Amino acid sequence: MSLYCLNPTCPSPDNPNTHQYCQGCGQELAQTTLGYQFRDRYQVLQVLGEGTFGRTYLVEDQNFRGRKRVLKKFIAAIQGKALATAQELFKREAEILDTLKHEQIPAIYDHFEEGNSLYLVEEYIEGDDLISEFEREGNFREEKIKSLLQDLLPVLDYLHQRNLLHRDIKPDNIMRRHQDHKLVLIDFGGVKEVSKTIGTLIYTPGYASIEQMTGHPQPSSDIYSLGATCVRLLTGCLPSESNQNDLIYDSNTASWLWREILEKQGRKIDGNLGNILDKMLQHLAQDRYDNAQEILQALNLSASLSQPLVITETSSSALTQTETTLKNSLRKWEKLLDYTAWVSLGLVITWSIKLVFYSSSSPSLTLWEKSFNYVALISLGILIFRLGILLFNPLKRNKLPTPPTPPTLSQPPTLSQPPTPPTPPTPPTLSQPPTLSQPPTPTPPRKPDKNRISSPKNFQFEVITVNKKGEIINRQRQENQSFSIDLGQGVTLDMVAIKGGKFFMGCPKLESRDSKTEQPRHWVTVASFCMGKYPITQAQWEMIMGNNPAHFKGKNRPIENISFYDCLEFCEKLSQTIGIDVTLPSEAQWEYACRAILNPSHYRGIDGEETYPPFYFGETITRELANYNSRTTYQQEPLGNYRQQTTEVGQFSPNNFGLYDLHGNVWEWCADTWHENYKNAPTDGSIWLDGNEQDSPMRGGSWGGFPFYCRSATRNKVQRNHRSYYHGFRVVYNFGKKP
Repeated sequence: MSLYCLNPTCPSPDNPNTHQYCQGCGQELAQTTLGYQFRDRYQVLQVLGEGTFGRTYLVEDQNFRGRKRVLKKFIAAIQGKALATAQELFKREAEILDTLKHEQIPAIYDHFEEGNSLYLVEEYIEGDDLISEFEREGNFREEKIKSLLQDLLPVLDYLHQRNLLHRDIKPDNIMRRHQDHKLVLIDFGGVKEVSKTIGTLIYTPGYASIEQMTGHPQPSSDIYSLGATCVRLLTGCLPSESNQNDLIYDSNTASWLWREILEKQGRKIDGNLGNILDKMLQHLAQDRYDNAQEILQALNLSASLSQPLVITETSSSALTQTETTLKNSLRKWEKLLDYTAWVSLGLVITWSIKLVFYSSSSPSLTLWEKSFNYVALISLGILIFRLGILLFNPLKRNKLPTPPTPPTLSQPPTLSQPPTPPTPPTPPTLSQPPTLSQPPTPTPPRKPDKNRISSPKNFQFEVITVNKKGEIINRQRQENQSFSIDLGQGVTLDMVAIKGGKFFMGCPKLESRDSKTEQPRHWVTVASFCMGKYPITQAQWEMIMGNNPAHFKGKNRPIENISFYDCLEFCEKLSQTIGIDVTLPSEAQWEYACRAILNPSHYRGIDGEETYPPFYFGETITRELANYNSRTTYQQEPLGNYRQQTTEVGQFSPNNFGLYDLHGNVWEWCADTWHENYKNAPTDGSIWLDGNEQDSPMRGGSWGGFPFYCRSATRNKVQRNHRSYYHGFRVVYNFGKKP
């Protein structure tokens, strides 16, 4: 057994257990050995590493049955202003980590000061960093690089959406967790908020972009570092300490030579992946990808073009993939058997006619007669076998029940005297977000203001359907019913009737990427309700709230820059004004209203499941149909100009219910708490309240979102107190809900 010296500046902390004083620093080992416990809680097991500002230890947390943690002790051999800056960076890491909640970012458990030293206690990631993995397994292959990007780009997107930069992405700071083999981004000591001011220069040579080295990092700087990590692991050319003999980077021309290195190694990679890495590594930030989502989109498009799609949806009867495959195989054999049986029937009939009207003239049968008799007997056997299958058909015995067809909208609901549902709870102030784990206590029903609420009226509109190329393949006139709410000064709020029905909620795996947050698919029955024809506009917001926080000004543009709690406050004030209860939609209501499936049988497969198109106007999305970031494509539609701002509501084609702007323009808040997937989700369309109360789902994409994020099934996890010029909402009135 050795004795370990805890002095962070000790050059040689390991000592034989016979020593009384440390051979590295001379301190008494009885005072600084493995038996030492920080704060009488964290007992040191071993040293994990050492950096510029401190040393990292593996410790056991005695308050949690010896669970392993990582303890960072701050120490720096510097003085004066530089020391104060280093201490500030250490504190900032603790503060920022405390706000980040992501499964691929280490959680923080404690941070404290003791004896003029700073300490940080983090989650212990049991695994190996990518440097260790590289040294053990050698150069990364193409598929491993793709997996690395798909694993880490969502983490970068999570940071960048919160206006944070990591600033030190490299193989040393990426760990592969043993438990699930996921990659975890570590070492947030250099985390910085995006700003135009020059901060402390933090970077690792060989991985940092030019703007980061000059003190002007931005999100594309992290993208550059991730790209450098990929090509170095791909080629095996890691930077040396002197960085003077870098085989993969030519500093004279500011160009990467990774393709030449691969060619010398006799290796090739997919052309699309190569183009992605080249764009990530562009010298100028403006030539790189703008954000991580754009790279993910490019990666997924590449995967969809190079590999056949495998559709393995989860049915409402919880069939396993094996069972579904077996049923499909049985159906194919049954069809083949049907064809064979019809041919056999013809042969048997011909044979019967021959026996009756034509008998052999010779006592011994000719060769053709013998052959024909044998064939006829075999055909008769096939017919008998087919009849047995019809009587004992395993497919019919195990056939999934066909779900009832949701009613059509030929008769919209009458809204003149709607029953009033319970009043939603009054939202508290922003400083104290409401706790929604318990259902709200109903209050006495309000009395509708007939002077403000109009009678229901029919309105007509044209619905457009497009194919994968974005070409219009159908135009159809539709009709629905709506009523208007007078908000004053000529400002009205139109509410459209949504007749209830049953639909298959969630994302089929056909839609390019298997998002676990959109699974499993499940049947939901939604009661009739009304939904705003458009997202709430700035004019409507001003009439109720008396202010306009929107970034892109315009009375008929959607309100944005609002939090979840701001929306609750708007709904409560509007409800008090007009005398009926207006709320945010549930996720199920939003998706049901967005899809607007009038004829479910058109989308029903042989197994009873229904597969809807990703957008309400069909297989893809175009700039002429919605306001989104059209610099990338979803299917085969043409690229479009990126508007880079919101547009006035109602400019694009509506869906079959007569609702506008459900794809793009602004993300729309839903009333549910956040759940990571649809396991145990309600099946009645109600608001789901027993999840993460700090976050809510948003739906529909935005003016800045790529096509994939504008799908009907897309779910976006957002903190409820977060405001952004991407975020808006629309309201619902649950007239079909029983009081």
